[in-house]
Amino acid sequence: MDSEIRVENPQGGKSKKGSSKKEGAELMEFTIGKRDFVRGLARASSIAERKSSMPILSNVLLVAEGHDRLRLCATDLGVSVTATFPAEIVFGGSITLAARTLFDIARSLPEEAVHVTVSSTMSAEIRCAKSRFRMVGMPGNDFPTLPDASKVELATVPAATVRKMIEQIYPSMSQDETRPHLAGALFEGQGDVLRMVATDGHRLTKVERKVEGGSFRFSMLVPQKGVSELKKLVEDGDGSAGIGADAGNAFFGRRSGSGGPYRSDEGQGDTAMLAVKLTEAAFPPYEQVIPTLHERVVIAPRSTLIEALRRVSLVSQERSLGVKLVVEAGKVTVCTENPAIGDASEEVDVDYAGSPVSLGFNARYIVDALAAVDGDEVRLELSKELDPGVIRNIGGDDFVAVVMPMRI
Repeated sequence: MDSEIRVENPQGGKSKKGSSKKEGAELMEFTIGKRDFVRGLARASSIAERKSSMPILSNVLLVAEGHDRLRLCATDLGVSVTATFPAEIVFGGSITLAARTLFDIARSLPEEAVHVTVSSTMSAEIRCAKSRFRMVGMPGNDFPTLPDASKVELATVPAATVRKMIEQIYPSMSQDETRPHLAGALFEGQGDVLRMVATDGHRLTKVERKVEGGSFRFSMLVPQKGVSELKKLVEDGDGSAGIGADAGNAFFGRRSGSGGPYRSDEGQGDTAMLAVKLTEAAFPPYEQVIPTLHERVVIAPRSTLIEALRRVSLVSQERSLGVKLVVEAGKVTVCTENPAIGDASEEVDVDYAGSPVSLGFNARYIVDALAAVDGDEVRLELSKELDPGVIRNIGGDDFVAVVMPMRI
């Protein structure tokens, strides 16, 4: 049975003067820094449904807990986020408010503390300096239950590592939700190796990293929206992340600052937990797509090749962005012809001494792969005219991109 977080009205918050909640008084009251409030609402508003048959899914849940924590939650029933920030709690309680509107209000406020009071009629008053807003909300107890990560073992990974890996595989991930087996990314953990793989059927990218002290054991297909939200969660690259899975959900934790192993029950600082319902479809057998043999190896200057591809593709047909790579001893010529516009070509000096070959590719696919590679040079593995091209880092297997050819 899936474990769940059930929303209750936490009592026990008290003001510094020791006042407690009385009949007819505020249902909930807290003060929070504007920056933290905006950050939490930004996370929530990107997940909350703009238009839904369930109006509460357009809301963010605010829960004032204990004396010093504010929890913000949002869900579309497939992806959920819970973010916790330090706050001064006068009265504990919960309410849901329109996520997008509250976010717009919060980021427009002056750079001062934000004070929120909620009445028993589910009316929330938001004050900051001389600004005042009133919003009508819905009871927190009506909010859907969320997947509970409190008993899930989360493997700790530097947030910067997760961010870099997502950036590398993201362009290859399909955005077509009618193909759920492609509209996402495969996350695999084996021992101390973390791996991510994505493909849209025309190209495939696989990246992996060794994580010191890692003890991973999972394989899960995370849908596109979940990957996008994880990308936002780790975008500043600071602190640590936690990765785990349970009962058909992936869990990604985020903790600011640095330190030891990630824990989902951290009580200090800025923490967040993303829960994503896993895709049940099977990811393609990616190892079968990566060629193990090749006839030609070209070592090329990465930035120079990127710029040549970008310039020449300006003339290519807009829909296909097709270009030819004419590989000869010592050079690669990037060229294209467009009957409606004209033609273009550019030579790039490379390290290659084999027989010539000409291959057609989508220029954007090659550029995306090259842009994801680290280092000044890149290794291109090529064979015949209609065989896939493979792009790798020099001297390492932590990045592999496969691009299918096209007839030009």
